[in-house]
Amino acid sequence: MLPGLRHALDVLRARPGVAPLAAAALGFALVAATLLQRAAALQLPAYDTAFFEQLVWNLGHGRGLASGFYGGDFLGLHFSPLLALPAALELAWPDARLLALLQAAALALSAPAAYLLLRALLQPRPGAEVAAAALSAPLPFWLGLQEAARAGFHTEALALPLVLVAGWAGLRGRARLCCACALLALCAREDQAYAVAVIGLLIALHGPARRLGAALGLVGLAWGGLLELVVMPALRGRTTSDVEPYYAWLHHATPGQLATAATAPAGWLAFAAMVAGLAGLPLLRPGWLALALPPLLGDLLSAHAPQPQLHLQYALPLVVPVLVAGGLGARSLLDRARLLGRPRPIASLAALALPALVVGVALGPLVGQRPAAPAPVLDRLLACTSGLPPAAPVAVDDAAAAPLAARPVERPLTYGGPADWVVVDVAGPQPGYVNASARAAHLAALPAEGRRLYCDDGRFQLWGPARVPQRVGEAPPPALAGHFPQRVGEAPPPALAGHLPQRVGEG
Repeated sequence: MLPGLRHALDVLRARPGVAPLAAAALGFALVAATLLQRAAALQLPAYDTAFFEQLVWNLGHGRGLASGFYGGDFLGLHFSPLLALPAALELAWPDARLLALLQAAALALSAPAAYLLLRALLQPRPGAEVAAAALSAPLPFWLGLQEAARAGFHTEALALPLVLVAGWAGLRGRARLCCACALLALCAREDQAYAVAVIGLLIALHGPARRLGAALGLVGLAWGGLLELVVMPALRGRTTSDVEPYYAWLHHATPGQLATAATAPAGWLAFAAMVAGLAGLPLLRPGWLALALPPLLGDLLSAHAPQPQLHLQYALPLVVPVLVAGGLGARSLLDRARLLGRPRPIASLAALALPALVVGVALGPLVGQRPAAPAPVLDRLLACTSGLPPAAPVAVDDAAAAPLAARPVERPLTYGGPADWVVVDVAGPQPGYVNASARAAHLAALPAEGRRLYCDDGRFQLWGPARVPQRVGEAPPPALAGHFPQRVGEAPPPALAGHLPQRVGEG
């Protein structure tokens, strides 16, 4: 055996917890560097980075969970009171990049949290700590978690380490910590009720506090049902949920269409990659692995393009049931070795990490296929929009939305009205969900609306509000008061004085 490999195995045997901690540090560095690089290149899409940035900024400034990207009560779309955490942090640094760092930290912390859970499941069997470390350390590099990192900020990521720690605490009989972590996870998003219910079932069947587990499982199911059937519809009122169109086709779907959607190979391959990430051990406990089927079918039956492939954040709801099945599969493996009187050697247990690492490095969007560093253009955008009043409503092109979202009202460009300032990215790529014809018509109408072009640096443009015709003696509408483009000889509005970009052609 090579000396370096022998030393690594000796370290793993003596201090197995070092492996998931080191993986967490490496995972955080990789994801954080990638997301910050993409932020500098304006490659964080408005959905969902700018969407969440506006929500947390408004919440931190006492305006509630309001966003120009959604017309109704956000808690009726996704029940996420846990957004109060980033809202509090953004009082110190109001920037969408803070959300990117929170996403990176939450995904990285899943490794040590999974280690705690798996170790509690496997002890006191020989090799339990090494097996737990080998299975948990690669977790931040799973394809599903790399996809979640690529998606930007989502509250499901914040919930993942909380649910895993709740499971560890329950298996150790630490009821208060278990309940506290589970409650925080439930406040992350409504679909975390299922993950909490799975953890409750695990504690009820394999933990010392079975009543706690049963209560946790029932609370999770009741919480999810109450939110989905009563609370969230009441909060939405007549506003249509953004999620509703994803499943509208089911109302008139034929059995053949349902079968085709439910057997789509891309989603099942992504699910197989998650099982392979645990060295196939979930297959040893098929009953527990079946608990991953409800969220998997929820993804497969969606008409929203990334979801059936488990791209972006859509694999996260499957992580907990797959990980629980893998932990119990590892338990069966160690039990068989003990019954045969031949405990597995340290090298074979360490090798359990290899499938996840090979798949993650070879196919992962952040590791194995990381793109070349794009040109940073964030500073250009901020310089061009330096004259934008901080409280002014703004309609923004998709790529420019995240850096400008820390304000009361920001809307997608084509949703803008006459009172909105307009930020255009003339050279940036437009994602597929942007209506290209509506955007082109909107841009063509800007000069005719009497808007002043305050900046045009070749890529970004900043347009002022539309000049609204007034009757004699009328004051301008409140939303425009103080922000009118000035006439010849007039002084600029106070918010723009001192840094007013010239019109095109002016000296």
